[in-house]
Order: sequence, then C-alpha cells, then structure tokens
Amino acid sequence: MIGDLKLQSGKILNDCKIGYRTFGSLNQERTNAILYPTWFAGVSKDVVGLLGADKLIDTTHYFIIIVDALGNGVSTSPTNYSDEIPFPEITIRDMVESEYKVVKNILGIDHLFAVIGGSMGSMQVFEFVAAYPDFMDKAIPYSSSPKVTSNDKIIFSLMKEIILSGKKYEEPENEILKKLNIIIQLLARTPANINKNYPDEKFSELAKKFERTSPIFTTACYLTQIDAMFTHDITRNFNSTFEETAKRIKAKLFIIVSETDLLLNPKPALDFAAVTKAKTLLLKNDCGHLAIGCELDLCRTEIQKFLDEK
Repeated sequence: MIGDLKLQSGKILNDCKIGYRTFGSLNQERTNAILYPTWFAGVSKDVVGLLGADKLIDTTHYFIIIVDALGNGVSTSPTNYSDEIPFPEITIRDMVESEYKVVKNILGIDHLFAVIGGSMGSMQVFEFVAAYPDFMDKAIPYSSSPKVTSNDKIIFSLMKEIILSGKKYEEPENEILKKLNIIIQLLARTPANINKNYPDEKFSELAKKFERTSPIFTTACYLTQIDAMFTHDITRNFNSTFEETAKRIKAKLFIIVSETDLLLNPKPALDFAAVTKAKTLLLKNDCGHLAIGCELDLCRTEIQKFLDEK
C-alpha cells in the first residue's frame, strides 16, 4: 500500500494499493534495478515469461521490478475500489507516480539502472523519463509511443463506444468483452500474419481467443486504461514539442518499434528518437504490434548490448 495518491486531476485515489513482483537480486551497490511496468490489460504475472537467461531480460544480472499498472485489476482499480466512492479518471502520469512510490518508498531504491516496457508499458517508460529525468540511467520503450496519434484515438474511441453502448443496452459483460477481443485480434497482427498462422481451416482456433475474459480486468478496467492512454502525450508540459521535451530527457534511450504496427502508430516514437538521437530498432516483420515476440532473440541481443554500454 502506498497510501492516498494525489492524481494529476487533483483528485485523490484513496488507500492506493500497487501490486508488484521482483526477480533476481539487488547488488550491494543497488545499481542493477530495472523497472518493468505492465502493458494494457496485462498483469505482472504476464511479464514473468519474458524474464530469464534466454528471454528478453536476464535476471541473473539484474533486479527486475514488475509493477502492476493502475486499473489492471491487481493494483487499485474500479473492480477493487470503494463501493461508496466513484473511481476517478487516471492518467499515464498517475501510473508512473504510483510506480515511483513503490520503487522509492516501498523498496527503498533511490535510482534505477533502467526502465523497460511495451505498448502501454512504453507510454509509462516515456512518461517516467520526462517526469523523473534523474531517476534512471537508461530506458527501453518497445512497441512504443511518446504520444498517441489521431489514428490511435480512433481505435480507443471504438473500444470505448462498444463498452458504453453495451452498458446502455445491458449487454452481458462477456459479450462486450468478446467484441473488444475481436478488435484486439484484428489489429494486434498484420493481415498477412493472421492469414499465415490461421488459414481458413484454423479459424476456429483464432475464434476461441474472442471468448477470453479475465475475472479482474472488466469493462470498467478497460475504460480506465483506455482513457489514460487517450490523453498520453509527454510533450504536454513542454510547449507540445518533441524538441522542448528532449531537453528534459537525461536517460539514454533505446526505442524499439514495429514498422507494421496497426495498434499503436510507430511514427511519434521514430520522430522522438530522431530528436533525442536515441538508439533505435525498427522491426520489419509481419507481426505488427507483437513484433518483438516474433524476433525475441534479436531484441534480447540488442537490449543486452544497450544495457552493457557504458
């Protein structure tokens, strides 16, 4: 528990609780901690599969802190909040603020070696380096964006309207979630990748994913995290320009994007990389938003090289 959390809106998130998991060991100098915030609809348990000697991050060298983002059903969310007080709107910055308190106040770590995250997790990484520029040495946002585009907002708006319409006409929760799952399956990969992995005779296997639901990530959680992403823009306090924002950044950046990403437009990340002279990796496979998983060996190697750099 990190206590009452003052939000960017000025409202208070009462008795805020943040879920987290740690892996590896913190060295004596306390210089090997890496923060890994969760992606949209993800929980810390989902990230565990990316940790290990042959995975994205090697826990034999680093102390990994996976933090459950606000609204994911584990940390304070609409589903576990007070029945008497409406759950307030939150932002990506609010997520970062809660994570900062976990690292500094709960774990007693004053400085991070790195921050890494994908998708909505990348939004938190970008927000972190702008909000707390002296708090980490390196940052690795992947499947990433420092600010959402109008195209991204169309997708978020469609998801939100499906939920609000479903609630208005009293659709069952699982039916609303099914529609949302279809959108995710449609946009997470490219048409070529979907057709390659799920030809006509295997469509029933793909359709099973439409039915997936989570007992903790409900439509209320969907709305909370969608609204947070909708307003994501790290330039908002810096004259709305990448150039002014870049002056704030002190961490070394390694930005990984997918050329074929349909779910989160890669252009802002590439534009910001150009301004900050960040190291970049442009994945050109047909896996879309999930591109890093299709080239895990390459990404692991390049991430390790980046972390090893003096």
